[in-house]
Amino acid sequence: MPGNNCAVVGCGSCRRSKGIGIWKLQTPRNDAHKKWRDDWLNEMTKTREADKEFQKLIDTDRVFTCEKHFASDDIEICK
Repeated sequence: MPGNNCAVVGCGSCRRSKGIGIWKLQTPRNDAHKKWRDDWLNEMTKTREADKEFQKLIDTDRVFTCEKHFASDDIEICK
């Protein structure tokens, strides 16, 4: 299903991937978060064309990234 897959080119992780966390790049809450999100989107568009389909995912807040693209100490697990 579009929008439930990791948006990083060549990744292939999705919500059904066992043992892989996948998170939505949420709408910015403040200026710092907006910069972080914009930086992620800029990195993604270096290897992926920002075609109409991808732009629609950005505009509708449906861009996902999986844990494979973060360092382990970047991920906080809340219990």
